[in-house]
Amino acid sequence: MGNRKIIIYISLGFIISSLVLVLYFFIRKPEKIIHPIVEEGKKVIVFKDVKYSGEKKGVVDWAMQAKIARKYLDKPIVELEDLTGQYKPKDGVVVAFKGTKGFMDTDKENGSVENVDVLYKEEYRLKSAYMNFDFKSGITMTHAPIDITGTKLTMKGVGLTANTREETIRVERDVSGLITTKKASYRFETRTLTHSFKKSLYILDGKVVFKGEDINLTCEKLLIYTLDQDLEKVEAYGKVRVISRGTIAKSEKAVYHFKEGKIVFTNSPKVLKEGVEMKGESIVYTTGDGKISVNRPKIRLEK
Repeated sequence: MGNRKIIIYISLGFIISSLVLVLYFFIRKPEKIIHPIVEEGKKVIVFKDVKYSGEKKGVVDWAMQAKIARKYLDKPIVELEDLTGQYKPKDGVVVAFKGTKGFMDTDKENGSVENVDVLYKEEYRLKSAYMNFDFKSGITMTHAPIDITGTKLTMKGVGLTANTREETIRVERDVSGLITTKKASYRFETRTLTHSFKKSLYILDGKVVFKGEDINLTCEKLLIYTLDQDLEKVEAYGKVRVISRGTIAKSEKAVYHFKEGKIVFTNSPKVLKEGVEMKGESIVYTTGDGKISVNRPKIRLEK
């Protein structure tokens, strides 16, 4: 009889303890434990110190590193913070960049970087509020203001498209800058500018102003050819006007040969100097001494 009572008391104690434990868990509702790299509700996995890269024909042509990366589970999108990277569109060409944050479609290999700082071949540095990129096509672009500094060129403008494979850039509007050579520096302003690194050619289009110590030139379109660290020649088209040493020259086309120090005006050229207007088939102006040579001249004296 005594043993039976003991068993009953033990059973009652077990039942009461179980009820108390169940009530404790229902009332307390313990917090759910979440893995530290998963953000609930966002369907992302968060990584630290991550690296992404892409290959072309077995060779890594781009790589990006970020201190923090958020990889979406339901789409090929990665959000990046404090990122750096490199892009190699061709042999011998390296484009390094960094930014505060950005995103990338890992399937399409494109995306955007904010507060971007780009270094092209250790020669030019470009800064902008953001830059969109497409590694497959080799195109980067922005509609924001840009600031470029380099050994030969300093330039500002609004909007830029760069083709890293063809090694060209185009600034869309409000362009101004400075070209520095071994012998002199020239300031310029224009509506748009295209630069070919391979051809060493600048194309300024729309309301062009080109100024140096020996020349003040305006026109509609200007082609600037460079050779090594110096200017080779400048070709001006449309409503060309040059002021130099008190001489004013006008034409529809002019070519400035820097080595020879002469400007050749063609297409209805005329020169005004010391009250004398001269016209001809072509006019050659020497920048060093201010001499003028007119082919088949027509001279008119101003009263």
